[in-house]
Amino acid sequence: MWIGLLSGVVVIILGLTGCVLVFVEEIRPFVYADRLEVRPVSENRLSMQDMVQKAKGIWGKDKPVSALEISNAPGKTWQFRSYREDTNQGYWYWNEKKFYESLFLDPYTGQLVLHEQSEFEFFRVILYLHWSLLLKTQLGQPIVGVVTLLYVLSLLTGLYLWWPKNKKARRVRFWFKWKANSGLKRKNYDLHNILGFYAFSVGLVIAFTGMVWAFPVLDRGLQHLLDTGEHSIKKTIVSVHAVQKALDNKGLDFIYADIKKKYPEAKAYHFYFPTDTSSKVTVLARYEPTLKTVVMQYNMLSGQLLKTSTFEDKSNGEKFSSMNYDIHTGSILGLPGKILAFMGSLISASLPLTGFLIWYNKKWGKRKVACNQRLPVL
Repeated sequence: MWIGLLSGVVVIILGLTGCVLVFVEEIRPFVYADRLEVRPVSENRLSMQDMVQKAKGIWGKDKPVSALEISNAPGKTWQFRSYREDTNQGYWYWNEKKFYESLFLDPYTGQLVLHEQSEFEFFRVILYLHWSLLLKTQLGQPIVGVVTLLYVLSLLTGLYLWWPKNKKARRVRFWFKWKANSGLKRKNYDLHNILGFYAFSVGLVIAFTGMVWAFPVLDRGLQHLLDTGEHSIKKTIVSVHAVQKALDNKGLDFIYADIKKKYPEAKAYHFYFPTDTSSKVTVLARYEPTLKTVVMQYNMLSGQLLKTSTFEDKSNGEKFSSMNYDIHTGSILGLPGKILAFMGSLISASLPLTGFLIWYNKKWGKRKVACNQRLPVL
């Protein structure tokens, strides 16, 4: 009871935000069509070098181009990001970065579609509410992790207390047996117990994968346990050397053409540019589920491939860590998995509410009835 009461509010927040985040990739194109879609005016798009220069021209010298996301579908804007970490002593998520902005550019004309203050973008706020309760990660993540652990204990103890003791009880415990005269208390009790039972396994999986992020020691321990002496085999071609800053971005168009040729079925391509004088640019060919994503490093001056990392290259522990997001969101099973994760999150959000009502009715309901019976008749 007390575990549920103390952690209930946070569980409701995590459950409801989780429902949104499970389908965020499907929701975003509909609500943000004005910034994500453009009408192609020609068959050819501007070069990547020209697009990067246009983004730099908008932001100026004080805000570097940090990342770029290019959808593999035609008629989509290119999203540039600029951000810089902050070291101030604030407590909130907004104190982690000095700035975080996005530019949505038309790749056919180079025109600016939208200049966004991404720290306040709706889905990013939902993400960090789920991730750390809008606190800094080092503050919010442990709280989320502890609450998730309490939620797991509530699931286990709740199942133990509710589990039918005989065959006769089992016939009526696993589905709703409401009659015309069934009261709200009975319906609330059944909603809590029956829905909780059917969401038990999904809730445990979601909670455990969430704790893997909240407690890095758990992630490292699982990787060590699963590796059992294995080592990942990453394909390293050549080491990276620092270069003159004035020459950067020369090979970007070659890199873009290279990854499109090698991974034509990728959902999108992500570029993460160096923050120092290194010529190394990290490129992701993103797939769904994300465990199929390929990570590469290029020399952005010459376009030479420096390193490639695929799911198959990783050790067993690293593979599990790579699968954690897809398991957490259900996307590892495609649409059916996402629906399961959505329902599990929604039911998880309802359990503290229905559980509180059960406790309240037991604690105070009888007192109210007794008091009403003692009232004098006038």
